[in-house]
Amino acid sequence: MTTTRHTYATRTPDPCQQLADTAGQRSSTGPATLHHGPDRTHSWASRPSSARIANYLLGGRHNYPADRQVANRVRAVAPWLETAVLINRVHGHLTVAALASEYGITQFLDLGSGLLPTGTTSDELHEPVCASVPGARVVHVDSDMAMARHTRTCPTARPRSHPFVHADFRNIFSVLKAPAVQSLDPGKPVGILAHGGALGATSAAEAGFVLNQVRAWAPPGSAISMTHVTADFCEREAAAAARHLSKAELPFHPRSGTEIAQLLAPWPLRRPGVVALSRYHQGNPHAHLPDHATGTYAAIALHPDHAHH
Repeated sequence: MTTTRHTYATRTPDPCQQLADTAGQRSSTGPATLHHGPDRTHSWASRPSSARIANYLLGGRHNYPADRQVANRVRAVAPWLETAVLINRVHGHLTVAALASEYGITQFLDLGSGLLPTGTTSDELHEPVCASVPGARVVHVDSDMAMARHTRTCPTARPRSHPFVHADFRNIFSVLKAPAVQSLDPGKPVGILAHGGALGATSAAEAGFVLNQVRAWAPPGSAISMTHVTADFCEREAAAAARHLSKAELPFHPRSGTEIAQLLAPWPLRRPGVVALSRYHQGNPHAHLPDHATGTYAAIALHPDHAHH
C-alpha cells in the first residue's frame, strides 16, 4: 500500500520514539519550525481554542494567530507546557495499548480529543489501536469547530471505525446519546480517555457530574484514563498559566493528586495510582524527567470488575 497523507501505512512507525525524538530536538535546538494554516476571519478562528493551542505546541498546522499568541504567553510563564503536551500524546498511545492488552478493551471514547498534531497517521491516537487491535473503534469527541471542519475535509481511511462527534463533552447527555457513541457495543468494555485539558477546563462540580454519568453509562470491565494539570509540582507557574488562559476565556483548573483521586472514585485505581505523567507507564521514553517537567498527573480508574488487577 502506498503511504499518503491521512491513509494507513503498511508499517506503522513507533509513535513513542518519534515523539521522544521530537522532544529532544526541541529541547536542544529551541522551538521547532512550525507551519501554520491560513489565517481566517471566522469568529471561531479569532477566539483561542485549547485544542488548537495543543496542536500548535505539537507542531501542527491547524491553528490561528489567537491560538499562537496565547500559547506563547503561557509557555513563557510555564516552560513545561510544551513538554507536557508532547508527553501526553505518548501517554495516550501507551494507555490505549495497555488497556487493549491487559483488559481486552477494543472500544474507546476519546473526550476532548483535540486536533491531529501533524497530519501524519503515525501521530493519530487511533493508529496504534488499529495496528494492534483489529476491529477496534475510537469515537472522538471535541467541541472545536476546526476539528469538525478538518474531519469533514480530511476523513480517515476508516471513518466508520473512528467517527467524530462535534459536541461539548460537558453536555455529557448529548454526547452519550450521539449515534456514534450509541453504536458502541454495550456488551463490551469501553476505555474512556480524558487526556490533556479535558477535565481541567471544567469546575469541580462539572467534572464530577461528567464522570458520574460516564461511570453509570460504561459497560462492565471499562476503564477511565485521565491526565490532569496540577499545581503540586510548580504552584507559581501553574497559577501564572491559569491567569493567562483565564484572560483568553479558557478555563484552567489545576488539581492536586488527592482531588484527582477523588474525581475517579469510587472506581479503584490501576497501579501505580496517581503519579506524574511521564512515570505512569513503564518504558515511557520520558520517564527520566523530573515530575515538575510535565506539571501533570496521570491515573487510570478501573471498573470494579477489574478490582483484582
